[in-house]
Amino acid sequence: MRDWLIRNSEPLQAVGAIATAFAALTALVVIPYQVGQADRIQRDQTAREIYREFLNLTVQKPELATADYCTLTDPKSLAAYSAYADYLLYTADQMVDTSPTWRGTMASYLKSHMAYLCSPELREANDDVEGLIADLGLTCKPENQCQ
Repeated sequence: MRDWLIRNSEPLQAVGAIATAFAALTALVVIPYQVGQADRIQRDQTAREIYREFLNLTVQKPELATADYCTLTDPKSLAAYSAYADYLLYTADQMVDTSPTWRGTMASYLKSHMAYLCSPELREANDDVEGLIADLGLTCKPENQCQ
């Protein structure tokens, strides 16, 4: 056996080098894939936590979920509603980014807040709102805005 190993040491070393190179090449492909998958899983989990918090907020403050932006005059109510609607936007953005299957759910939440979402103040402050609204198939129409 020893003689065979000595006679075939060069071919065995070549096979070992090829195996090492193959393992390194495989690692170059597999590791970025694994890192990408771990990142996707983490983003999905974070988005779901954000959604749970949004639902919790909606249950705790149903008056914000059903508020009519156009009739709010009290600064405290207006600030609370704006924060709620902004959190809804953030939640929608996170969920749609996680999976397009959330578009319908998020659009249904946003539909009842179109007056705020179409307000000039919000649209001037945040360019991304218009893109998210369009991505969800919603549009700002004159009837969506306060008179």
